[in-house]
Amino acid sequence: MHYIITNCLMNRFYCLLFTAYCLLFFSCGQREKSVIVPADVLPKTKMAQVITDIHMAEADIDLRTAPDAPNRDTVNFQKIFVKQHINKSQYEKSLSFYVSHPELLNDVYQEVMNELSKMQGGKITIDPPNEVK
Repeated sequence: MHYIITNCLMNRFYCLLFTAYCLLFFSCGQREKSVIVPADVLPKTKMAQVITDIHMAEADIDLRTAPDAPNRDTVNFQKIFVKQHINKSQYEKSLSFYVSHPELLNDVYQEVMNELSKMQGGKITIDPPNEVK
């Protein structure tokens, strides 16, 4: 059972790693100069905490539900919002902002991957890429 849990978390981790590198790849050449995160948008660290909780909730559902189950559970976002002391509107506005700024979203996902790595025993740490000039 431990092997199955570890394997599922590793698969999710590699998926996140792939997502982050895709974001990095597609954001190359579109770097914006010092984008300021608006006051009504969650800071990068807070957004990373929220996304980490979402991915952990998804992994928990994956572990508890058969892949072909007809009544698959869904993530309880409200529970995550309460835990993180935010609301749905803040999350949606923040997500929209970060999606429209891929460089910042990449930074957020690097924090997410580093946090998930720490949860797995700190085997992998993702450092920010060097800026291409």
